[in-house]
Amino acid sequence: MSALGGRRVWLTGASSGIGAALATELSRRGALLAVTARRREALEALPAPTGLRVEPGDVTDEAAMREIAARLEAEWGGIDLVILNAGTYEPVTPEDFRAEQFRRHFEVNVMGAVNCIQAVLPGMLRSRSGRIAVTSSVTGFAGLPMASAYGGTKAFLNAMCDSLRADLASSGVAVTLIAPGFVRTPLTDKNDFKMPGIIEADDAARLICDGLEDGRAQIGVPAKALWFMKGLAALPGPLRRRYVARIAGRRERDRTRQA
Repeated sequence: MSALGGRRVWLTGASSGIGAALATELSRRGALLAVTARRREALEALPAPTGLRVEPGDVTDEAAMREIAARLEAEWGGIDLVILNAGTYEPVTPEDFRAEQFRRHFEVNVMGAVNCIQAVLPGMLRSRSGRIAVTSSVTGFAGLPMASAYGGTKAFLNAMCDSLRADLASSGVAVTLIAPGFVRTPLTDKNDFKMPGIIEADDAARLICDGLEDGRAQIGVPAKALWFMKGLAALPGPLRRRYVARIAGRRERDRTRQA
């Protein structure tokens, strides 16, 4: 029996990519699962061996997230695990640098997670149990080309989770940071460069569920991608900047060849 079997789980960003794969994997492992995303039809089309509860909504809508959490708590008696996977990514280049790109990233990636944590945390504190899992990215540890908006919001999530974990240390509520590297999804399809070590969404979902079952504070997806980016962040500034410049140079060469 999986450690996730029978656990009451709320998953956001479940309509595609890692989220859709997670919905299937969590259901396969026997979780009592509710899924949220903006598109009801995409949620209803998810393959789920044990079924799932569809709760459509936009994570940027604070009131809607409160309502979903309240319904789940009332009918389930509580939420054991929330996985905050909703996110957006748009490459940012110097030629197309706009405030609106950053605003959208912040509203979805940061405030979307904050809205959901606000909705579930009081109930978890009352029961002195539960786990909050936040999908960040390895780019939150070291900046990469074209990720000034995306990576900035993920760095915010990394710091927020570290602080929240410390604040909740004696509460019975745990915090897990999920840090994917390159995973084949509709978001990474926007990249026009070779993505090293890319893995499939189904493989990412299995790694995440394994980490959640083990109760890990951080889950690298895969682990080597997380440790590589942490190592890159630890390099002296000149070495780190030189390496990132090489990545940018390879991207430009890849674009030239594709053209």
